[in-house]
Amino acid sequence: MDRNKFIQSSTRLRVLEKELLKSENFVRISEQDSLEDALRSLSDTVYNKYINKISSPTEYEVILKEELTRFYKDAYEISPSKIPVDLVALKYFYHNLKVLIKEKISEKDLKNIYMNIGDFDLNEYRDGLVKGSKRNKYFELIGEILDAYEEKKDPQIIDIYLDNAYFKDLLDLAEESKVDLFINYAKNLIDFTNIRTLLRAKKQEKDVEFLKQIIVPGGNLREEAYYDLLNRDISSDTDAFKRLDIYKYIKDAFDDFKEKGTLSDFEREMDNYFIDLIKDVKYVTYGPEVVFANVLAKEMEIKNLRIILVSKLNGLDSEFIREKLRDTYV
Repeated sequence: MDRNKFIQSSTRLRVLEKELLKSENFVRISEQDSLEDALRSLSDTVYNKYINKISSPTEYEVILKEELTRFYKDAYEISPSKIPVDLVALKYFYHNLKVLIKEKISEKDLKNIYMNIGDFDLNEYRDGLVKGSKRNKYFELIGEILDAYEEKKDPQIIDIYLDNAYFKDLLDLAEESKVDLFINYAKNLIDFTNIRTLLRAKKQEKDVEFLKQIIVPGGNLREEAYYDLLNRDISSDTDAFKRLDIYKYIKDAFDDFKEKGTLSDFEREMDNYFIDLIKDVKYVTYGPEVVFANVLAKEMEIKNLRIILVSKLNGLDSEFIREKLRDTYV
């Protein structure tokens, strides 16, 4: 990618970075006594404009969704290339495809679940689905999924097909960019995903044939390694994982999973890895990495807010919340 094309966008994003919430903001919000107080503490942030739009504090998801949609719209307008934004936003395109297919199968209107982010024309896809359109590869993929579903009547087929297609597109985007940071992001996200899949498959006592359907190719660890590990005892000392860039982030989570059988620590460490991956971008003067880092930072900000607000809704204490929070970019 031509780095010089990102001079103006990088300068603008450096200014907008000041609007991102810092770790002390999250601590302050988490220490509020109630969900309503937590929302009130956002009054001096970019989220304030949405707070008056909701009729109850329990509708906080409206606030998060509207701000995320607004942010992505601006990010696409600012960036001279869609790739640095698409790398993070692509998951919403595939989320929408999942909703579209489940809408078709259930014959229910699920419009409230769609995400209005990126290039997804809901009316075009709904219309194309009715008419059996094959105008692009996604319509062909939808057709394959519906055929497979009709044959087996297994809803998991939808996720398997679309998750594999998502990661292939993600890796293709990263490699097209020729930016090392983006390639590392895609490959390490595949590694995290495959390891999480392996742990879940072991817990559910799935067989190798099941694992072969859902292990994603393209990561740093070959697919066969996961098949071999399915029926073996694995821990933080397993050699296959020690060679991975993400090892120091997963080793404690492995032991925690073995002890408690949960993946909450694994998910937190995965998010922390990706924040660490972009922290050095703060020292990059200009380039596509600046766009990507800001988008990923916003995603983590929304995730942290959701953790706090869900916890407040459920009456959980501040110390518990702080343990669940992810690191911040700024």
